[in-house]
Amino acid sequence: MSTMKKSFGDRVFDTIIVILLILFCITVLYPFLNQLTLSISTKTDATKKGLHLIPNFTNITLDSYRRVLLGGSIIKAFFWTILRTSLGTAFSVSVTIMMAYSLSKRYLPYRNFWTFLVVFTMFFSGGLIPSFLLIRSLGMMNTIWALVLPPVAAAFSLIIARNFMMSIPEEMAESARIDGANDITILFWIYIPVSMPIIATLSLWSMVSHWNAWFDAMIYIQRPPIRMLQEVLRRVLIDSVMATADVTQQAMAMEELEYAPVTIRAAVLMIVTFPIVCTYPFFQRYFVKGVMIGSLKG
Repeated sequence: MSTMKKSFGDRVFDTIIVILLILFCITVLYPFLNQLTLSISTKTDATKKGLHLIPNFTNITLDSYRRVLLGGSIIKAFFWTILRTSLGTAFSVSVTIMMAYSLSKRYLPYRNFWTFLVVFTMFFSGGLIPSFLLIRSLGMMNTIWALVLPPVAAAFSLIIARNFMMSIPEEMAESARIDGANDITILFWIYIPVSMPIIATLSLWSMVSHWNAWFDAMIYIQRPPIRMLQEVLRRVLIDSVMATADVTQQAMAMEELEYAPVTIRAAVLMIVTFPIVCTYPFFQRYFVKGVMIGSLKG
């Protein structure tokens, strides 16, 4: 079968798109490569002026990672962050799917009213102080539940999941009801297996949100041992900025240290970022399908 030849204008347009995508990829990859190079560089190489994209392969060192991991705070923060991410994702996806199934059914009494309440929370909220007072009155301060339960049902995720389930043919549920199945059976044995794309999408959103969150942990967790990775990273970044406030003192301190603070900062950043980046390929096959189908039908 013969294919149509592209016109000159189409080739120019494709070339421009390719160039823009290459530039976009460079802007995305540069910070990551820069921090990776700094994290495995020696103090001398890391403090040199200029771009740090390619490490000096003759002087690669893992001392920064060794110092960070042997400190102990990162390991504890890893445990609490993984616990928060696991619990938060499990609760969020479970509640969202069950609520989405209910809102997707036309026979739900006052369905439009409940949907309006969900959408309303996307534009208006109680604010930080009422949320803090509520968490404190419920006795969840300084517990992992203060970080897991408040974001358990995100309105945007709920609307996307609801629209996805509305695209599932109702005949599947009706045939199951003829065989005596109730809504719980239909949800777990018919809708959930078909809804794996949207479940994977919601899981990825929830995991990234919980992994990157730090403000709620700073507000609701006021004493150890609960510490999140993003809090540790924030503390390292603040200490690094304060250390560079006085150039003279920094230069004197740099001569005494066996490592550069910038390498420690880069190592912490890579340790915090790398795990969540590695999870994306496992959800990529479902991600686009789940978002596209969930955003079309209203």
